[in-house]
Amino acid sequence: MSPLSPAVLGGAAVVASPALWAGVVDGSMPLDVALTRYLIAIGICWAVLSVIVELAFTGGGPPRPVPAETSSESAQQDQAEAS
Repeated sequence: MSPLSPAVLGGAAVVASPALWAGVVDGSMPLDVALTRYLIAIGICWAVLSVIVELAFTGGGPPRPVPAETSSESAQQDQAEAS
């Protein structure tokens, strides 16, 4: 998962929303501190979402085909058993 994917950036915005609100709207926090917290939240969300995606959506590779017996093979086996 890319650190700049919408899921990571959106999750980080949700996690850091109190700091962003305080920095942009209220002005009670310096903007550089709010953006630093947002960048830290991006790293944390990227790591957490990467682990979740790896654990939840592992495909395990393509399924292995099971060789099917053809009618000629089964007929040969029947003849060999009868002999």
